[in-house]
Amino acid sequence: MAILKALINKETLRMICETKRVEVSYIADKISCKPTSKVDGWLNLTSETLPTFNQAKKIASCLHIPFAGLYMKPEDVPKKQLPKIVNRRVLLNEFSPNESSLNIAISDLLETRDLLISIKQELKEPTSSFNVAIDTNTTDVAVALAIRKFFEISLEEQFRKSSARQFYLYVRQQIEAKGVFIQCFTDVDLETARGLAIFDDVIPIIGINEKDRPPAKTFSIIHELVHLLKRQSSLCNEFVSAFSKNAEEIFCNAVAGELLVPRDALFAKLHSRNLSSNFAISDIQNLANDFSVSKEVISRRLLDNGVINEVEYTAYNDEFRKLIETEKEEQRIARSEGRAPTIPKYPDREAIDRTSSSLCRSLFKGYTEDVFSKQDVSRYLGISQKYADKFLGEVSKWYVR
Repeated sequence: MAILKALINKETLRMICETKRVEVSYIADKISCKPTSKVDGWLNLTSETLPTFNQAKKIASCLHIPFAGLYMKPEDVPKKQLPKIVNRRVLLNEFSPNESSLNIAISDLLETRDLLISIKQELKEPTSSFNVAIDTNTTDVAVALAIRKFFEISLEEQFRKSSARQFYLYVRQQIEAKGVFIQCFTDVDLETARGLAIFDDVIPIIGINEKDRPPAKTFSIIHELVHLLKRQSSLCNEFVSAFSKNAEEIFCNAVAGELLVPRDALFAKLHSRNLSSNFAISDIQNLANDFSVSKEVISRRLLDNGVINEVEYTAYNDEFRKLIETEKEEQRIARSEGRAPTIPKYPDREAIDRTSSSLCRSLFKGYTEDVFSKQDVSRYLGISQKYADKFLGEVSKWYVR
C-alpha cells in the first residue's frame, strides 16, 4: 500500500521557519526524522520530496501552528517578526541550546498578546498604554517597595495565601491589572530560558517558562518586571544564584528577593520562630512556606541580610540540589520498575496557570456576553471542551473576591 504524502505548500513552510528562525536540525530532532536531509528536501522548493501526513502533523505541532496552516498561501499566513531581545543568560560551558524552541516560544507570546488585543477590541474593552513611573536608578529596597505600592501587592495577602500557586496567581493578576501581559511559554528547557521581557508602550510582555514551579514563576515575574520598568527587552535563565556577573541581572534579582521576602518581614519571622543560626533544611522550608517562595530564595535572603555566610549559603544550595537529584533518581527507578505514581491531570487548572489572567478574564467575559461559545474558549486555551465549565467556574470566582 502506497504511503500518502501531504501536499503541503513548501513555500509556506519555508516562510514560517524563516520568520520564526527555526533550524532544520530542530525540526528533524522533534519529529524523529533521520537523516536531517529529509527535512531539507521538504523545505526545498525545487525538490519533489514531501512529508507523509503523520510527518506533516508533527511538523505543525513542532512549529505550534494549525495543521491546515501548512496548506495556506504564504501571503495568507500572519507574519510576526521576532523583536530584538538582549541576551542576559548564563549558559554553562557544557550546555549549548538550540534556540529554535525559544524563537517559537517568543512568536507564541507575540501572537497570544495580539489575540488578547483583538478580543478586547471585539468586547469594546480599552487597551491602555504602559504608564508606570517607578525610578529604577535607586536601591533595590526602594524599587521593591515602589512596586509593591503601585501594583498593590499586599504582604498581608501574601501571608494569607494557602499555597505558592495561589500567591503566583495573585501576583500575576495584580501586575496584569496595570497593563502587563504575563503568559507562560512552552516546550523550552529551563536551562535555555526561564523568563523574558518584551517591552512595548502598549501591553508589554513577560514570558515565563511553564516547566518552572509556582515559586520560581513568581520570582521570574518580578525579575522581568524590573526589566520592563527599565524599558528593556531581556532574555534570562539564571535567577537567585550567584552565577550571574551581569549588573542588571544582579539588580533585578535583588529587587525580586526584597519584594518577595522583605528584610523586616524576614527578621520578624525569624524572631517568631526563634531562629538565629544553624538552620535545618526544615527551618528554611518553613520560612519558604511562610512567604510562598522557594528554599533557594530564602537561603539567598538569609545571605543578603547577613544571617548566614557564603560558605553556609553554598552548603544549603548544594543540599537543595542533592534533594532534587535524589527525588529525580527515585522517580526514575520507580518508572523503570513499573511502579511510578500516577499524577492526576487537571487541564482546566493547567490552562489557568499558563494563560494570562487578562486573557482568562476576557474569554470569560466574552462567554458571558455570548460573544464566544465554550468551543471557542476551549480552542483558544488548547483544552478539551469538557474542561471548559471548570475553567469558567474558576475564573468567575475572581470577580467576587
